[in-house]
Amino acid sequence: MKCLIQHEPLVVATFEQANWEVPQPLRDHFALVSIRRGSGAYLANGQHLAYQTGTLLLLGPADCYHFAIDQPTCFGQLRFTDDYLASLTATGAHADAWQQLRALARHTALGRAGYLAPGADGPQLSALLAILFAEYGPRQPGHDALAASLLGAVLSFVGRQLAAQPLPAQRAGGSYAASVVQRLLAYIRHNIAEPGRLRIEELAQAFAYSPSHLSELFRQETGESLRQYIVRYRLWLAEAKLKLSTLTVSQIADELGFVDVCHLNKLFKKRYHLTPTEYRRQLVLPPTSYPAPAYALH
Repeated sequence: MKCLIQHEPLVVATFEQANWEVPQPLRDHFALVSIRRGSGAYLANGQHLAYQTGTLLLLGPADCYHFAIDQPTCFGQLRFTDDYLASLTATGAHADAWQQLRALARHTALGRAGYLAPGADGPQLSALLAILFAEYGPRQPGHDALAASLLGAVLSFVGRQLAAQPLPAQRAGGSYAASVVQRLLAYIRHNIAEPGRLRIEELAQAFAYSPSHLSELFRQETGESLRQYIVRYRLWLAEAKLKLSTLTVSQIADELGFVDVCHLNKLFKKRYHLTPTEYRRQLVLPPTSYPAPAYALH
């Protein structure tokens, strides 16, 4: 079962599904899922809850969820890292509640506690979400100040609802392995342009593990090998630069630490079935349906 791995502080996505049968764990981030249209059941961590238009679902790193869809459903998703959530909820009326929830959600599934049926805040909350999805759905807002302001307002409404209901009990213990992997992911992101630092022997030395132990720990937590993750993350960055920058393919290869442009071409074509040049050329054509790159880089 693959996990969603989040690289950006905030990702906004909208999509429609007629079925969603495979459970999806989050692993390293939070998600706020808005049911924009449709009906069915929300299945999370063994719980079965009906959803309808207007239902809002908050999920944390320990949640694993899917949907039994009765009517084709339009989903809106706001996915954000723990650090980003912390920065937006550090002050305000419900800062303590958010701090408690963040600490809890790292190890305990939110389940019913994150299930928010349409309430008195519906019109205002819906308006804020509509702006976020309309303005940022086609792209990643990253550190955009307006997006942060809008999301902060959304989280204020959500915090008021969360404060009115009990949180689930804390599970005994926690995942030390998950903490190590989170630090490892941050290290990889910081050093992605320096291939020498990302060799398994170097990573193992930096984290004081044997190469085999660190590799197995990473695979258990993410469902993929370290090498697979690094390649996919590097290709995801290359894809983003092809979309959002005017850098040449050769410059992108050099900036992201590929051996040379031929190496980038080979790996990119294997994943996207197009060379980087072909991929960039087709961006000027009418849009086609592509999976959001911030999903679990499958």
